[in-house]
Amino acid sequence: MAFIAKTAFWPLVTNHEFDSIANITGIYAPGADIDAAEVCSAGFLCVKSATTFNEGYAAAQIYNKNTWLMDKAESTTTVGEAIYACNTFDVNEIADPITGGIYKVGSNTLGLPEQAGKPCTFTQIKFDGASIYRFGEGNIDGTLSTEAYFTIDDGLIAPAASAPATNGVPYFEIVDRGTFTQGAYAGFDYVDVIAKVAVA
Repeated sequence: MAFIAKTAFWPLVTNHEFDSIANITGIYAPGADIDAAEVCSAGFLCVKSATTFNEGYAAAQIYNKNTWLMDKAESTTTVGEAIYACNTFDVNEIADPITGGIYKVGSNTLGLPEQAGKPCTFTQIKFDGASIYRFGEGNIDGTLSTEAYFTIDDGLIAPAASAPATNGVPYFEIVDRGTFTQGAYAGFDYVDVIAKVAVA
């Protein structure tokens, strides 16, 4: 995918200290094809598609059970399938898509994407009605409007006038909005959302 500007992801209220599978290692590779690995923007919503080969052992078919190839979450994705957000905030090495610079130490790294083919942290979204996440305005499919709800569409969050009426459909409800502060200046807008699941 092409880099999406003004994307970001921060878990705000989670149980990740006690949840050993809240964060996994993944590589964004549509169609489970490592040779087709692409840049993945911060906060892009994904699902696991296949485990990866251990580095150097593809011919021997030896898989790494802790690293996954990731693909985008669709509007048809349900909470029965774990949904993850690309979380570049904790990554030690990320690339600036504009300059090509590689960052190993945090400095103006807000919103920088996962490098194509490089392992990255993916954080599982808990649709429990309690977990709160912060997404950048670039993670919104469309513009940030007055709607209070979001559904998932092609890896992004899409504004909706109301919560889904179909049982088991994941969605988000806005609890706050504002502007990121990056360094000494105002960055771009964000929304804080609580992750829920529709109950018919």
